[in-house]
Amino acid sequence: MAMVEKAQTDPSPVTLTSGGLPPLLAPALACVLTFAALILPTFMFHGDRRLQVNGLGPGAWPGAILMALAAFSAVWLVLEIRALVRGKPPVGLSAPRDEDVYHYGKAITGIVLVILFGWLLPIIGFALATASFLLVWCLYGGLRNPWVVTLVPVLGTVGLLWMFMGLALMPLSRGIGPFDQFSVWLLKLIGIY
Repeated sequence: MAMVEKAQTDPSPVTLTSGGLPPLLAPALACVLTFAALILPTFMFHGDRRLQVNGLGPGAWPGAILMALAAFSAVWLVLEIRALVRGKPPVGLSAPRDEDVYHYGKAITGIVLVILFGWLLPIIGFALATASFLLVWCLYGGLRNPWVVTLVPVLGTVGLLWMFMGLALMPLSRGIGPFDQFSVWLLKLIGIY
């Protein structure tokens, strides 16, 4: 809350455009993202079109992400154009002064966590890998409330399992050995199997 108040009262926010970036870069990027997200679905799964698919099918998730990207990019584009018309700094390229520092160590650790998630996925299965990833990510992000640290991985994993395996009918890794048995038990427990 303190950062929001500081950003609202700070008369001179630091803008990335002051470093030499063209002021029209943000609207141009938002425009390109909007059109790319609207055009890409027409080329997806071009050779594998099935007329009858039970559930949403394998193209539902990428299509939904691209539609969300198009919608958010369009909103961003409107905000950027409105800021340019009013003569204000671009909305997407300004930050409060205390957010100038980029933490490379945190970024590298986050990348390592994502790689570790991908490496563990076929071994321990999607459910355990996702729950573990969400738990570590919450702790790494500074969350310490036991309710949050427990509910985010559990509800997040169940939600993702239902979205991918229940609705989109995508086969996800169950792991090997005892992890496979645990995954089957969990999928039966939550009603997917």
